[in-house]
Amino acid sequence: TRLVDDLLDLARITSGKIDLRFAPVTLASVIEHAVQTSSPLLQQREQTLSVALPSEDVTLFADATRLSQVVANLLNNAARYSPPGSPVAVACAVEDDQVVVRVSDRGIGIEPAMLSRIFELFVQSDRRPDRSQGGLGLGLTLVRRLVELHRGTVTARSEGLTRGSVFEVRLPVAAAVAPAPVAP
Repeated sequence: TRLVDDLLDLARITSGKIDLRFAPVTLASVIEHAVQTSSPLLQQREQTLSVALPSEDVTLFADATRLSQVVANLLNNAARYSPPGSPVAVACAVEDDQVVVRVSDRGIGIEPAMLSRIFELFVQSDRRPDRSQGGLGLGLTLVRRLVELHRGTVTARSEGLTRGSVFEVRLPVAAAVAPAPVAP
């Protein structure tokens, strides 16, 4: 079901038919909803999740559901591609009028040559049978497209295979930032 939903979301974004509902939303509520969504997988894998939020409330002009989906996708990837019992972290901060959300893990990591392609459609870093975790390479493409529609950026860092990874989403802090136009 999740794969079909991701494909439909990507088709809507690509065709310019996605319906985003921008409104003021707190960063804390976005993260809370994403954590609730990802908790069953983290618990199943006996992974510990740490969440660090800024001490003051931060408001974004965003589609709360879609932004929560972005963070949940990153958390689910961290859980799926990390060993059972390992830590996963979400650290949020405000830097230069931007909200920065970092999701980090100590999982399988990403080969340096793949870092520039990891957000492309159907791209997966390591597809050997012993590394098979399911999925078709849709989630990170969806993350990138949704973040871009929120006038943000997403990047990935890893020191290589078995060294974990960090995904960083940057979004403008604003109470009234106009949404980005949907390009076909």
